[in-house]
Amino acid sequence: MIWFLLQKIGFYTFVGLTLYFVSKRQSLNLLKLYFWGMTFTFCYQYAITIWFPTKVIVLGMMWCLMMYGSEKRDSEVTSIVRPLMSFFVIILMLGDVLALAISGEYAQHISKFSRLFNTNYTYITSFALLFYGCMMPSGFVRKTYPSYCLAMEVAIGFGLLHYLCLKAGIEFMPILRQNGSVNLEALAEVGGEIVSRIYGVSGEPKSLGFLVCPYVLVLIVMFGQGHFRFDNKKYHLLVILIGIFVLINTYSSAVIMNFAIAVPLIFLFLPTGGLVRMIAPYVICALIVFGGYSMLSSDTIQNNNEHQNFIEALYDRSFGRAQNEMDGDRQERVILDYYFADPDILSKLIGYGPSQYTFHIPGQTIGSALIPVQSGLVLTLVDFGFIGIGIYCWIFLILYQILKDSYKFDSIYGIAFSIAALSSFIGSLMFGSLVSCFVYLMLALYAFYDSVDDNEEIEEQELIY
Repeated sequence: MIWFLLQKIGFYTFVGLTLYFVSKRQSLNLLKLYFWGMTFTFCYQYAITIWFPTKVIVLGMMWCLMMYGSEKRDSEVTSIVRPLMSFFVIILMLGDVLALAISGEYAQHISKFSRLFNTNYTYITSFALLFYGCMMPSGFVRKTYPSYCLAMEVAIGFGLLHYLCLKAGIEFMPILRQNGSVNLEALAEVGGEIVSRIYGVSGEPKSLGFLVCPYVLVLIVMFGQGHFRFDNKKYHLLVILIGIFVLINTYSSAVIMNFAIAVPLIFLFLPTGGLVRMIAPYVICALIVFGGYSMLSSDTIQNNNEHQNFIEALYDRSFGRAQNEMDGDRQERVILDYYFADPDILSKLIGYGPSQYTFHIPGQTIGSALIPVQSGLVLTLVDFGFIGIGIYCWIFLILYQILKDSYKFDSIYGIAFSIAALSSFIGSLMFGSLVSCFVYLMLALYAFYDSVDDNEEIEEQELIY
């Protein structure tokens, strides 16, 4: 199938560009490439584990970080993230030792060492990514922001294209599976009817939704701050509208909840003067999207319950569905029930070890395939116990402080990526892992402290003259 060929071409294009940028010591371009890797997640290759473009790119970024260590600059960011990473590495190593020392009675046909390697790789490279900005000059975040915006807007554009193809009855790229099979479409039940979900070039509807959600929130906040893409207010607002439209049409309950929870939280951090400016575009966006959706989707969603409107159907798909699943037999609920019933105090404190719940909790595989745990909160709990939840709280405190300080000192790019990090952090509780927000957190930290350093230099020059 042509789609599998394009998938491989796309993946090895990312591999080639990563090798080229590493060989040319183009660290900034590697970071920009990372954003594009986030967008084109349908381009992956299976080799022991699933290698998405970002997994390959971050390997190149870590190589640059190790090889060009002499070029590192001093930054307050290092003093913030070093204690967090040091503590996590200790917990990770302890989890590895326990995983090797304590055998599990389940899933004996799955390789424990492969699970350990894959999980350690993800955690270590993601934590190391927090240090990546220390090898680049001050102000690098400002230079990468346009690339981030463009990559996210391309993802939104493909999501809209997918929606239009569905409406026109034109076949769009199917969901490509690692075993060579395909899913021609993604479906969801909304308001008693089955509707088609969009996923663009992100491989899955949920992946597209969690990619777009942080960017839409960034644009809404930047709109309130009077900072527009291309200095064009209309274009900026249009992207917000299309972004929300695409987000809703993924029909991901976790994404919709992420958006609904993140917006009021972000409002709490806004200065009073910006609150009114923020509410106005948000309300306008909501009204326009709702009206447009009602018109465009009238032939797709036909509620069996005449008293259930679109908002009620959307609520049932998100918060209502989450409640039903937690009351039922969803995988996360099964794991939590077993975990809290386990009498082993050590497991409660430090978990079962990285990805070792597979061998300690029954029913985590179907044949040779693993049943994925999508909730980052549940995954962290079974991997690292209540200590892992403490790390989650630690990350949130860093996020809260940098977001508050970015508003206080009017660090526009610090604000942008703090918002993205907060959205991604909230989303990671439902989909992803503990480290999902780290690329945004790294950018937020360096954006803020670089802007503070620049302001101090300006003030010193003014005193001299």
